[in-house]
Amino acid sequence: MVWEPPGRNCGACGMKTCSAFLSQARLGKKDLLDCPYYPRRSGADGVLASPVHSGRDILGLDYDFVIKPFPNEPSARRYIQPLRADLTERWGIGPGDILRGRPVEPSCPIQHVLRVISVDPVTGILTCHTVGPAVARKSTKVFDIRAYHEIGFEGVAEIVRHEPVVGFRMRFLPANCMRQLVHSGVVQMVLNKSFGTHVRVEDLQMHGKREKLKDITIRPGDSVSIQDPSGTSKMVLIDGIEVHTTDGTVLERSRKDGDPDRREHGPGCGGGGGHHRHDHDRSQHNDED
Repeated sequence: MVWEPPGRNCGACGMKTCSAFLSQARLGKKDLLDCPYYPRRSGADGVLASPVHSGRDILGLDYDFVIKPFPNEPSARRYIQPLRADLTERWGIGPGDILRGRPVEPSCPIQHVLRVISVDPVTGILTCHTVGPAVARKSTKVFDIRAYHEIGFEGVAEIVRHEPVVGFRMRFLPANCMRQLVHSGVVQMVLNKSFGTHVRVEDLQMHGKREKLKDITIRPGDSVSIQDPSGTSKMVLIDGIEVHTTDGTVLERSRKDGDPDRREHGPGCGGGGGHHRHDHDRSQHNDED
């Protein structure tokens, strides 16, 4: 039996695990078509069923977005580096070559099979696609690098909870991850493209805790971008700020106030000045888990 299920243990076939499903299929008690990931050749697309991203991984940890492949590519791009970077040059690894190994940083127990897209001759970093074990079985030559550093992911972000923000550590799910476990990484690039949100994430961790998006200080005299009710963005000049806190305190400051110190007053009292800490509307991360 050449084809194997992806190991997600989703239960859609009626069995608890993919291995149990395969055992029943070998005995003729299950049809391979019972697996939602089995290729449907009779359909117009002939592709695997698309998984539904719930916003939580199999352990219940939430994630902000899913990194999916670029159009017409088999998986999100991975940037990896063998533990001995000199092997790239010594072995003559180049575009199109097949690699087998395990990412030990971040730690993952699953062997990956990768196809090289490009090689950086200075750093030894390889840009790769994940292609799966069937490709390794059919290849006449496979470079067994055994272990490697996973440097980053790059692909199209499917927003689930929060859109990627450059410079912050955020949680994401690689669309092709067999373990379906949350990763985290620092967002290094976000570009709006015709096919979606192009994102690159580096400094990877497994089950990492998100960095809370920092507050933004806004003062009278600052120019900020806002959206009007029609959705059109406009630049406006902040002339004054008035904030009502939950305890009834009012914080005010205008462009005429020269004293930077905060002054507070209760409801109905005279004016005063103070800084206003404005939470970014995408900073509502729950770090309790």
